[in-house]
Amino acid sequence: MRLALPAAVAALMLALAAPAFAQAPLSGPDGTSLNKVLVIGTDGTRWDLLDTAMKDGRAPNFARLRRDGFGRPSLLDYGPGTLTLSEVGWSSIASGVWDDKHGIDGTKLNMDPGQATKNGYLDFLTRIERARSRLSTFLASDWDNIGLPLNGGPIFGSAMDANFAARVPEETLEDWDHGDVEVTDAATRYLRRGNPDAGFVYLGVVDESAHLVGSATPAYTDAIGRTDARVGRLLSAIRSRASYRFESWTVIVVTDHGERPLTEPSILAHYGKTKLELTSFLLGSGPGLGRNVSKPKVVDIQPTVLHQLGLRVSPAWKLDGRSLSKARPPSSASAKLRGHRLTATLKLGSRPRTRRVTFRLPSAARGVGVVRVNGRPAAWVGEGRTVSVSVPGRLRSLSLAVSVRGRGNGSLGVTLAGGGKLALALR
Repeated sequence: MRLALPAAVAALMLALAAPAFAQAPLSGPDGTSLNKVLVIGTDGTRWDLLDTAMKDGRAPNFARLRRDGFGRPSLLDYGPGTLTLSEVGWSSIASGVWDDKHGIDGTKLNMDPGQATKNGYLDFLTRIERARSRLSTFLASDWDNIGLPLNGGPIFGSAMDANFAARVPEETLEDWDHGDVEVTDAATRYLRRGNPDAGFVYLGVVDESAHLVGSATPAYTDAIGRTDARVGRLLSAIRSRASYRFESWTVIVVTDHGERPLTEPSILAHYGKTKLELTSFLLGSGPGLGRNVSKPKVVDIQPTVLHQLGLRVSPAWKLDGRSLSKARPPSSASAKLRGHRLTATLKLGSRPRTRRVTFRLPSAARGVGVVRVNGRPAAWVGEGRTVSVSVPGRLRSLSLAVSVRGRGNGSLGVTLAGGGKLALALR
C-alpha cells in the first residue's frame, strides 16, 4: 500500500523497502562449544497481545519457552528525545547499552549512520568473535539495517562467521511474510545440519503488519501466530540436532518496541512514549534462566549471551545490562593428545538418560586405560576401535584415557544409546 506521506516519513518508508537478490545458504565453521545460544528477535510485537495468545493456546511455542524458563514484559529506558524506532531498539539489544551511550535516538528515521558504530559499543556477535574466535557465530535477518551496510547499518557488524540477509522487494505483508520464511528456512537448515555456537535470527512481519494494517486488527494477531510457528521450527531444528543430547542450549526471544493500538495502516505505528510502545519483553529458557529472572531489560541480552558461553564481561565496556543467569556454563568437552596419550572428558548439563555410551577411537589408538562414568571407574567392552560402557542412571560426565601410536589424527566419536552423536576433534 502506498500513501501520500510527508518527505521525512517517505524517507522512512524507502528505508524499509529493498530490492530482491539471490542469497547463498548459511554455512559456517564447526563450533567448539557444547554451550550454545540463540537469540530470536521479533520486531514490533505487543506484549499484551502475545501474552493473551500464549494463554489462549495460539502461541504454543512462545508459551513453551516461557514455561520452561521465564517470560516478562520490560519497559524501554529511553531518554526524553528518543523515538521508539527499530534502529534504537535493536542497537540497544545488540550492544547492551541504552541510547545515551550508543547515540542512536531515532530522529534520523532508521537511517542513522551510527548504527554501524554505536559509539564503539560492539554487538554481542562481535564480542563473541573477539573474545573467542573459535566459537562459530551466525546472523539471519530480513531487515537491511540488521546485517547489511545499508541505511546506516549493519547493527551487527561483519565479524560473524555466517550472515544470511534476505531482501524484501515490496512493502507488502506478502513480501515481508516471504522474507521471514526465507530467514526461517535458512536458519532451521543451519541449526539442524551445521554446528554454530551462537546466533541471532530476526523476523520482521509482526511490525510490518502494524504499519500496513494496524496492530489492533486480526491480521496483526495472525502475524504473531505465524511468527510463533517459525519460532517452533527453530526450536524443532535445535532439538533434532544429532548432538543435541550433549548440548546445553539457551534460547531468548525479544522485541525492540511495542505498537500503538491502531485499526488502520500507519507508518507511525510506533515512535512515541505511550506504555504500549515502550513495552518490550524477554522470554526464554536455558541454564540458570527460570522463575528467578526478574525485571529483565533488553540491555541484559548481551551480558547474558556472553555469560552462557562462558565469556567474561569486562567492566571497561561499561554495559548497562547484567547477566540474567548466574549459573556456570554446564557443558564441556575436550579431546587432548599429549605425546602417546589421548585423554577425553565430557561434562553434560543436559544429563541425558541412556543405557550405554559407545566410543569410536581414532585410527592411531592402541589400548584403553581408564574409563570413568559420573566420576567412577566403569567397566568397558572393546572390539577393534569401538569401546562400549554401561551407564547407571543419568549421564553427567565421562572421561577416557587411551594410548596411541605416533601423533594420531582424526576425531573421537561418542554415541549415546537411544540417539545422540558427537565427534571430538583431537587437539
